[in-house]
Amino acid sequence: MSFSNCFIRSFWLGKTLQTEELSNIITRKEEIRTALNKWQSCLNLRVRQLLENNSLNKYSLDCNIPIEKGLLKENAFIGVRNINVPYDTLEAEPFTAASSKIKILAYQISQFFDSNITSTNDFFKLYNDELGWCGNSDIFRRCVELYLEKDYLSVMLIVISNLERLLGDIIYSLHDDTSIIPLLIRDLLIAPSLVLLLGEEMIFFLRCIIGPPNSMNLRNVLWHGFISPHEFLKVPVKWYCALILIITMSICNIVRHKGVIGLLKKRNNVNFKRFYYLTDNADDRNAYISTEKNFDELYECVMYGHASPPQYPHHMILEFLLFKNFFVIPRTYPTWLCSFRYLSNNQVLLFFVLALPLLEHCLRRIYVCVNKDVQEHRMCTVETGEYFLTLDIILGEKVAWAFCGIKEEKQEEEQINEIYSELGGGIMDLLLDLFVHVDGPRLRDRVAHGEANHLIVSPELFNLSSPLYNYFIGLLIVLWNKYETKISLIYEDEDIINKDYSFIQTIDIESYEKWISNYRSRFHPISMLWKESVQVITNVWKCWNVCQEMVKTGRVIMGNWVEFPWITIDGSSEYHSLFEYGFLKDVVKLDNIYLVVQECCSRLYKCKLGKAKNNKKAIYWNEINYTKDDAKVINFRRGVIKKANAGVEKLHSILTTLQSSTSLSSRKRKNTQTLFNLFPSIFQQLYYALLTLEQTRDQKLMLAILIFIERWNGFCVEGNWKNINKAFEEFIKIR
Repeated sequence: MSFSNCFIRSFWLGKTLQTEELSNIITRKEEIRTALNKWQSCLNLRVRQLLENNSLNKYSLDCNIPIEKGLLKENAFIGVRNINVPYDTLEAEPFTAASSKIKILAYQISQFFDSNITSTNDFFKLYNDELGWCGNSDIFRRCVELYLEKDYLSVMLIVISNLERLLGDIIYSLHDDTSIIPLLIRDLLIAPSLVLLLGEEMIFFLRCIIGPPNSMNLRNVLWHGFISPHEFLKVPVKWYCALILIITMSICNIVRHKGVIGLLKKRNNVNFKRFYYLTDNADDRNAYISTEKNFDELYECVMYGHASPPQYPHHMILEFLLFKNFFVIPRTYPTWLCSFRYLSNNQVLLFFVLALPLLEHCLRRIYVCVNKDVQEHRMCTVETGEYFLTLDIILGEKVAWAFCGIKEEKQEEEQINEIYSELGGGIMDLLLDLFVHVDGPRLRDRVAHGEANHLIVSPELFNLSSPLYNYFIGLLIVLWNKYETKISLIYEDEDIINKDYSFIQTIDIESYEKWISNYRSRFHPISMLWKESVQVITNVWKCWNVCQEMVKTGRVIMGNWVEFPWITIDGSSEYHSLFEYGFLKDVVKLDNIYLVVQECCSRLYKCKLGKAKNNKKAIYWNEINYTKDDAKVINFRRGVIKKANAGVEKLHSILTTLQSSTSLSSRKRKNTQTLFNLFPSIFQQLYYALLTLEQTRDQKLMLAILIFIERWNGFCVEGNWKNINKAFEEFIKIR
């Protein structure tokens, strides 16, 4: 095959080498290394010209620095925007003209930094008021430390994401509403409240640097992995670091002096704690007898207990594999090694900051290679009017015609994304879980948009023991091992790393392959529906558990089960719903919550997942046909399940209060006995509604079920138990 892009050529060469005899490879070793190490920029010519420092001249660099007390003077923006250019322009020419002036300013600011900031204390003395107002002092301290250590790439990635977060927090502080904060940074930068606060000149200035695709677009170029660390040192990266830091402090100063925000109000940050759990023994039911045990942890232990990643020194394995695979772009070796050094210091967030853009770049390469109709130039930043290949596109189910150079949509359906076949079910399930599914950690998004920046200085919240870290780095090991070469890709005279990896021979790399083959999506909408359904069952069991204890004391008498003759289940087919009331009768007899979850999971495992793509037997969640209509129905069902769960939890709270009460008034005793008389039937009614919801796609009936569940909840809160029967009768009429 003939390809103009050397990254694409080297990928197919690597594939070929995996099937060749080792003797042939050794003979051609230097030739192969040269081919695989050949480098090509993924920045198109226009983007390189916007970012490089080749337009500066000696006179420009000798100008006075437009800074006063460490903040930008008003004249810093003079001439950046032509008076006839709208601040919200999308045209390329004004951004091109402004970029040269911005680079001069960036150089001047870096000169100011070199002269005035030689320690973190210098920075804090200069910007004490601004840091006190915005409240991110620990993050800025770490950024300045990294700047002084000359890790400019990490600084740029963090300060840009922190600036984006700051601008969103300003809007949040003004309106106390997260829904009005634009999701895209190009829209965020023209939000009316920001324009009013900062002024059109500052807004245009910001848009030139981190705005739309026609601008310097540093935020997307960096965070989507288009710019190689190898070439980044050739552009004025140090200047941009100083520039973004000063801009951020200047924005804080401007808003602070406007007097409209006393102290910056922060949105909730992400802590990643609720994503994944690592368990040593999936069968240790004694650890889960307590009804107070974390449900998420218990469910994962039972449902996925045998699919946890191996517990080895992961980063050492990655170091061993780094120079022996063609998944990684060779010129990024130093950055990968830098990220490993952060791991050795338990700085997991800094590892992610460097690793995530690199991973996206590697996956983009595979996407372009395996989807034969996708244009080669999509490996790079594209020309005006075209979309970047970002992670959500790379991991999408279909390949849009536009990426194949077809402007008008064809009549036939878009082709399947071949990266699914290339990487396989377990890898794709994990990639979608980590980066795409709404209920998952959305790791790349949350790190890139600044939601996780606080974790840089909070290793107790995010460290090497974090399950999320273990799953991510386990994924890297699987990918690097999948594309392993038979020779090292570094030259003999290169002294990039010198460690003894003899211990690696004792580690079973195949254990990672076994783990990924057993991995099933945790965060696919249907698997989330399963989990939420099991949570309802466990909370129902908790209610029964309390009631049975109260019955044993003789304080109340339990009513009888009600037989509904019109409820029929087709006995000829295997049906495994959690909401059959026959299953309810079995569940409430179980001794502990572990057994409840175990029985639920066993039942779910027997469910048929539907027809898979390409007529394959459905194995992994990403292989199941899942349409937009399916998504709407599943989301509706999940909404109803959540309402049902809220009602059951409220009922459990009422029951535990009654259980702990030493005495009740005669009226409360009567009402309590009424509850217990109706207790079996109100749960049978709830189950029947949820069973019906599971079996229907009729919108009218689904809405009727939602209304019944909402009334069920309301009557539980009010203690109007008899009215549940009336609400159920009304629902049955619609049914």
